[in-house]
Amino acid sequence: MKLKLKKLACAVLSSTAAILAAPAAHADFISFEAVTNVVTPTLSAGDTIYTGGQSFKDSGFKMTVNDSAFWQSLGASGQAGAIFDGSNPASCNQAFSCPSGNLSHYFGGENDGSITIMRDGGVGFFSLSSLNFAFLAPLGGLPDGVYGQLRLTGLLTDGSTVTAARDFAGQDQGGNFQFANWLLDPEFSRLNLSSLTIDACMFDGAGNCLNDASAPVFLAQFAVDDLQVEVPLPGTAPLMLLGMAGLAAIRRRRAQ
Repeated sequence: MKLKLKKLACAVLSSTAAILAAPAAHADFISFEAVTNVVTPTLSAGDTIYTGGQSFKDSGFKMTVNDSAFWQSLGASGQAGAIFDGSNPASCNQAFSCPSGNLSHYFGGENDGSITIMRDGGVGFFSLSSLNFAFLAPLGGLPDGVYGQLRLTGLLTDGSTVTAARDFAGQDQGGNFQFANWLLDPEFSRLNLSSLTIDACMFDGAGNCLNDASAPVFLAQFAVDDLQVEVPLPGTAPLMLLGMAGLAAIRRRRAQ
């Protein structure tokens, strides 16, 4: 009996050690380069335009574009986001001032809108470690400065929420607002998120950063790209639980 127990203990410990040594998650980027639309959006000058409530998919995630609090308070809906082409200088110049420092496709939150990200199918969690972001200026010719922040609101698997915010970068030498990289703090990047909502807020004269139904509308706009996300590897959690159950059984037998 002791020999069998010893063999079982060695097998469980070896399996558990292998699980712990193996990568626990798969890293990927949401890059907006291979978008699949859930609802056919509007096309304008080659850009893909979304109204509130419309969704698209990319890299195993579903993104839903949300109307601003102002539009929601009126029970109305409007243009709340678009996918722009950074390699095309005219991509967003018809309505906004394109940010610099990105020659690929990126998502732009428009008119105080936001975007909510979750795993495709709505099941499972993920984590976020970094992203690129910029101020999507509502018009050109603005003086250089920090006009607002990008905000992250994460819904955790236990139902609680967590928030983080970062100031937008200023302008380049050509007067264009620039993309910047945001490396999330370890405390945030380790969190298991059921969903993540991204929006922007604008500073008022008192230093408050606002984006609600009472704030000025059509100013809080943002661009995001290359969200580095991690999802658990298939089967990792069940195997870990099996290993832990085996160790518990060993401890119970030793106590008898």
